[in-house]
Amino acid sequence: MNLKLKQAIDEFIATEALSGTSLIMTVFGDSIYHHGGIISLASLIQLMDVFGLNERSVRTAVFRLVQNGWLVSEKIGRTSYYRVTESSRQRFILADAKIYNFNHIEWDQKWDLVLLSSVEIEAKQVLKKELEWLGFANIASNVMAYPGCDHLKLQNLLLNLNMTDQVVIFKAETLQLWQESYPTIKRMVETNWAIIELHARYEKFIQDFREFLNLVESADDLDSMQAFQIRTLLIHQFRRILLKDPDLPFELLPSNWLSLNARNLSSNLYQLVITAGEEYFMEYARTSEGSMPPVHPQFYKRFGGLKVEESYS
Repeated sequence: MNLKLKQAIDEFIATEALSGTSLIMTVFGDSIYHHGGIISLASLIQLMDVFGLNERSVRTAVFRLVQNGWLVSEKIGRTSYYRVTESSRQRFILADAKIYNFNHIEWDQKWDLVLLSSVEIEAKQVLKKELEWLGFANIASNVMAYPGCDHLKLQNLLLNLNMTDQVVIFKAETLQLWQESYPTIKRMVETNWAIIELHARYEKFIQDFREFLNLVESADDLDSMQAFQIRTLLIHQFRRILLKDPDLPFELLPSNWLSLNARNLSSNLYQLVITAGEEYFMEYARTSEGSMPPVHPQFYKRFGGLKVEESYS
């Protein structure tokens, strides 16, 4: 075991005050989902122990995830198992696309506006939260906007919520009537989207995981447990930022925007730890049939293509 890596990992876990529920969701999304989506509670407890989560914490966390519809529990004999639900599977698919793939579309200067004034009061908060997931922001009373959204995702969202008859969607265009108008638009974006906060989070993320990258690159050997820890912590922190990042057009962001730097760092570090991290995961993760099944082929497309040794897949 690399002692410098151990010290860095232990310090990170101690100072970040990681949420057990959220960290377990990261393990499901990054590891378990692509191996069939089900795991025994006993092996999940073993895997989470390396992040300082005791058995009671894991049991409490999975209970909450079941209550919130993310997981469903099954019992075979004396052993409990937890499986992703159909609704959470759809969430994992969306999160996968945002975390591991880069598909930044060139902006056409157009905005999508969603008018909420006809939405029933009890449903409005639900819709606003889901629209924020897609990157929309509340720019005025009962008006949410996004510069060039994915119309298919918006359509599916409204269909799933049965709200196609409650909202009105407009298309608007940015007009450059005078040279000074563009800085005004960028100020409007900073006012309505958490640009400054996100920039600070990207800065901290890069600082934290650049240290891990340097330590892994300089290590003579990479312990499989440490690789699993780094892999999970990397995706956990990256996911928490990306799910808050509205993925706005670069034209509307500060010139020193760090999202591409963070993605490049994540890709490079993930590639270094994935093989050993998979080895550790496969050693301890169990289903009702025994060892985990081979990883889904879609897994290998992460970050533009992974090179994982055959014996660990």
